[in-house]
Parts: sequence; C-alpha cells; structure tokens
Amino acid sequence: MRVIIAGLGDIGTQLAKDLSARDGFELVLIDQDEEKCDTLKGEYDALVLHGDGTEPELLESAGAKNADALIASTESDALNMVIAILGKKFSIPRVVAKLNKTSLRATSRELGVDHVISPKTSAATEISSLLHGYNVLDFSLLVQGGARLIEITPGHLTNKKIKDIDLPEGTLITSIFRDGVAIIPKGNTKLKKQDILVIITESEEKETKVKEIFGELQTTRRPSLINENQ
Repeated sequence: MRVIIAGLGDIGTQLAKDLSARDGFELVLIDQDEEKCDTLKGEYDALVLHGDGTEPELLESAGAKNADALIASTESDALNMVIAILGKKFSIPRVVAKLNKTSLRATSRELGVDHVISPKTSAATEISSLLHGYNVLDFSLLVQGGARLIEITPGHLTNKKIKDIDLPEGTLITSIFRDGVAIIPKGNTKLKKQDILVIITESEEKETKVKEIFGELQTTRRPSLINENQ
C-alpha cells in the first residue's frame, strides 16, 4: 500500500513511525523543513521529499496517481484542505485531513475528503476507547479485533436523545466531544449540531448501518489504512 504523508509534525511523524514498522506499506514523506527531511531520510525506509504538499507537481512526483492513501497533516488547516482537495483530484482512494477547527469537518466532507481527524477529538477518542478496553490504531480508523471506531456528527439527528436512536446491536456511543470537552453520554443526552460522536461497532456491516442512520453513508467502501490481518 502506497501512503503519502504531507506534513511531518508530531502527528505525521508518529504515523510515519507506526507505518514504517509494519509490512506492506510504501511510504512517501513530504515536508517544507529541509533539515527535518534530511533527518527522516536516515530514520525510515521511505521516499522523503522536501517541498510544499500543495504543489500538484510535487504530489505527482510522490506518486499520487498510484497512491492508496494521502494524509494531509501540516500545522495549517488551510494547507491541509488544499492538499486533501488535490488528493481527490488525483483520485487517491482514501484522503485524510488533519483539521484543528472542528467546524471545518462538514465543509471537508462536502469537498469529498474521506476522513477528518482532529488532535483534540482523537485524543478524546483514544482515552474513551482505552476506558472501554480497546487499543486505538492510527487516527482512530480501526480498533483491534475487527471492530470499527467512528467519529460522526449528528446531522439530521440533532436534538434527538441517545435513547431514541435505534442503533444496531453491538454498537456503543462511547463519548461525545462537545465545546472542547469529551462527555460520557446517557440515555437522556440530547445531541447538539456541533457534537462529534465517538462510536464503536462490532463489524463493517454495522458501521455501514450507523452511517445510514446518521446520514453519512458512503456508497463505496474504501480500503482502510490498516490491514486487519496484520
């Protein structure tokens, strides 16, 4: 699997470290910091390119036309949005953007970005999953044992109470990220428009069902960044 990581801050570098330790990943790392690029060339078995990930020519040099995934993880939301949009133009199957402003999630989805991660919500997700006995892997896209971990907004279910949502068996809303704080929901908890729900499901089919319920069903299931058989 060919994975391009544009932006080698804390998150991008940690992901590069995690994926380089796994078999089956061909990594391409991009950053504007030349010194950092020189350092990483000696640390990882990866193609490291010094430059601006918002430049189509650089992404093409990185093999974007044959890439399986693109991670936009610079320190700028604006740059990450541009990189993600370029990734979709190159028809990369899975594009992930790191966004600090949770308010940009809806916009990014409208632009076709496959998945948005936020440092704050991802930290809340990891804490929540650990409390429930799960070990989160790589941007909360997958948890061990084949279960799926989903970050989703209420959509048309805004103002609904948790107890009134007909979730499939084997599905658990572990936490809600609201106004910068992670809360543990109860049956009478009413969803707000800007909430981000963290949901664990037992299988891909139940993940699809949850997305149907919340109105975020994707017509085509794209491959995960993590190989479940590893």
